[in-house]
Amino acid sequence: MKGGLFNIYKMEEKSIKADKISKNKEENIEKSSSNTQDFRSLDKGWSWVIMLTSFGTLCLIGANVYGVGIMHDVLLERYNESVSLTSWAGSIHTALTNLAAPLSSFVADRFSCRTAVMLSGILFAVGYLGTAFAPNVQTAIFTLGIVAGSGAGLGTTASMLVIGYNFKRKRNIALGFVCSGMGAGLFALASLMHLAREYYGSTGFFIVQAAMSLNIVVFGATYFPSKLEKHAQEMRIFNNVDALPNGNTNLRFIEVYKQYFKALNNKPIFLLSFGMFFYCVGTHLIYLHLPVYIVHKGFSKTQASYMVSLKGIFAVIGRLLTGFVASLHKSVDIWLYSGSFLVLSVATIVYPHISNTLAGNIGYAVVLGLFFGSCYVLITSVNLSFVDIKHVSAALAFEFFVGGIGSLLGPEFAGLLIDSGGTYEQAMTFAGGCLFIAAFSSILTKCFHVDSKTGENKIIWKFTRRKEMRET
Repeated sequence: MKGGLFNIYKMEEKSIKADKISKNKEENIEKSSSNTQDFRSLDKGWSWVIMLTSFGTLCLIGANVYGVGIMHDVLLERYNESVSLTSWAGSIHTALTNLAAPLSSFVADRFSCRTAVMLSGILFAVGYLGTAFAPNVQTAIFTLGIVAGSGAGLGTTASMLVIGYNFKRKRNIALGFVCSGMGAGLFALASLMHLAREYYGSTGFFIVQAAMSLNIVVFGATYFPSKLEKHAQEMRIFNNVDALPNGNTNLRFIEVYKQYFKALNNKPIFLLSFGMFFYCVGTHLIYLHLPVYIVHKGFSKTQASYMVSLKGIFAVIGRLLTGFVASLHKSVDIWLYSGSFLVLSVATIVYPHISNTLAGNIGYAVVLGLFFGSCYVLITSVNLSFVDIKHVSAALAFEFFVGGIGSLLGPEFAGLLIDSGGTYEQAMTFAGGCLFIAAFSSILTKCFHVDSKTGENKIIWKFTRRKEMRET
């Protein structure tokens, strides 16, 4: 009996010592994580190489994702199926750019951003090669939509995350440059995509797309993990594994998801996710159906491809300017973020009334290029206002996932509307309304701030907080 009590006492003593060591280790980790300027590799050295290769990665992904309208037109001619059925291939492709964000976040957290991007290039190549030889539109929906779309999701999210792990003071400038790659790729490659289609037919077109996408693997190979990325992974491993010394796999699995729910269980992240849903409903509806709409208004397919290219070059300018302006003062991030939604909303509602003229189409292409995608330059910084570095991948993954649902529903709604007797003009007006809701939802996050005094980064309703401060 005494021996049993003695053993219990010794086990409790060891447990107390282990808890103290664990607590001290956690305090050291958290202390260092709040001081990312201690990581001397940030903002210099190999970080700039990663910025350049991330730009190249998003060039290719941008051409693939935002050139989906050209692919949609190819599939319509190839299979001669209904607009709504054929739209599934393109809408799933663009939707998975966001829907696959949790998968990208998981791969990046579990392995590295490098692994996620290299896998992205492989999936793109396999998906496009499968589409080149797809016997029917149903097969193309799987190969182009699901396989290639998963590649888009893996590469996009990881290429943004890797910038957050390599930059701090110049993060907005770096993200502005990297995100402009999506517009640059669209500008540079949209016309080439059109030429590949004209010279090589639908089969050769997708083979060329597969070959170009393999360059993503080369770019991804340069994403060597920075000290901050390794440190964030160490924090997650410590929280998820060391906190469970009994080695229970099920409990560890639960702990992993607890870490993600910590990032999601706050109102600003919910509002940003809600806004991202309506933003993606509107913008992906536009990008899928705009080339066909321009042709429907009496312009040629070549002119339509030039309009897509025009959006691309102005997207480069818009994202670079957004990153530069945001770097001047951190407090403007959310205003630029939601303001881009509002400008797109007004322009899209007006567009059907001026789409009969060449000047009207050019004007809309310029506005769409300047403001579409500006939110992606700022989304990491906006999220870091409400979550810490170890949870930012979870927050981004959730927002992109919710946005992906919108990306899937928007184009399909337009396809069903047109097949049932509706018009493209009505679809565009609907897209503008969705963008307005996105702007309103995002700006509501200004009503909240983080109360760091509690040590738990608690989200507080700002106006109530100010009232309490005046009363005291």
